Amino acid sequence: MQINIQALKDLIETSKTEREVLGRIINPIIEKFNLPQKEILEVCQIGKFVYKIDCEINIVDKPKPPRPDFIIEYDSKLVGLEHTRIFSENADNYNRTKSIIEYSEKVYRKIFPEDKVHATISIIDDNIEYKQSEKKSIAIEIAKYVNCVKNQIAVEKPTFIENVRTRIHSQIDFTYKEKKWEAGYLTKERLEEAIRKKETRLEIYKKGETEILEYWLVLLIGSLSSASYELKENENYEMLSEFDRVYLMTDFDAEIIRIA
Repeated sequence: MQINIQALKDLIETSKTEREVLGRIINPIIEKFNLPQKEILEVCQIGKFVYKIDCEINIVDKPKPPRPDFIIEYDSKLVGLEHTRIFSENADNYNRTKSIIEYSEKVYRKIFPEDKVHATISIIDDNIEYKQSEKKSIAIEIAKYVNCVKNQIAVEKPTFIENVRTRIHSQIDFTYKEKKWEAGYLTKERLEEAIRKKETRLEIYKKGETEILEYWLVLLIGSLSSASYELKENENYEMLSEFDRVYLMTDFDAEIIRIA
């Protein structure tokens, strides 16, 4: 196979330019506020949205409730931008199972602080039920079993674990491997449900507000897991909304569709 060196160089240069522009969009907000990791992720998501639709948009604020998630400046006016992810019916199972894997990683760091391992963990039926009071003991069980697998120590596998694979790594890192990860297609009915739910907040946002002239909604889907949805090809997602604009955005490749 012949490699087009110039095309490869162009791709690298484009990626570098995208990172630089995205940095100029999101860094002022990240540097201005002491944000937790979850909110930094939200800034990055909206940064990608801004980069894709118009790099001249400025993210000027990330206020606390009851104001919208972001205040942006577009076409010399302030816009309140609300964003949310549309979750599937399986999201609770996925998030609960992923949460225990992430917690197990933290427990592993405490028990084996000098260790370095990457563990890929799959759970039977992609689901583990537990009470909050049981979470720590389950995490300890997972952490200890991962260490045994890494060190090739034969022990009985926890009943809820399907498989654990380990490899040498530069740090301690656990990954949840969902077997049935394929997302279903987003239906227009599920989309409308998500929009109507967010529209109930508009009256609160507008109460006593004099600076914000428009309100936009960005709906995220897709996460390479069963917790969200995929876009259905040729589906017409357009619909009316009380928001001035509504966008549908895929998280993985940042494909954006304006639907209202």
